[in-house]
Amino acid sequence: MSILSAIGKDVKGLLSWLGSPKGQAVVNAGEELVEDAFPAATGAINLANTWLVEIFKAEALGEAAGTATGTDTQKAAAVIASVTPSVLTFAKTQGLGTPTAANLQSANDALVTFLEALGAEPAKA
Repeated sequence: MSILSAIGKDVKGLLSWLGSPKGQAVVNAGEELVEDAFPAATGAINLANTWLVEIFKAEALGEAAGTATGTDTQKAAAVIASVTPSVLTFAKTQGLGTPTAANLQSANDALVTFLEALGAEPAKA
């Protein structure tokens, strides 16, 4: 089982932990360290947080529908469609070029790989 599948099955618990004082302290401490060292990173941190939440939501919806296997492409498309407006806004405010579909797919793949690298088997493609 991939970490995304495991998270999808227990997304309620994860969201509860993230909302708890301990979860918020962990998240805030990490963000404060990066923001102090790299003030321009705030937008990137917020974008990554939003993107990760969308990945969790897509996995949870797939698990709830009983379609966790074989739908990774559909889940990725839904996540990318959801975060694209935020990505475009971030790129514009940072003076970056407009990300291509390939850029968005690459970023999404990297975030999924990051989550899967936390110790579970990779999700089946």
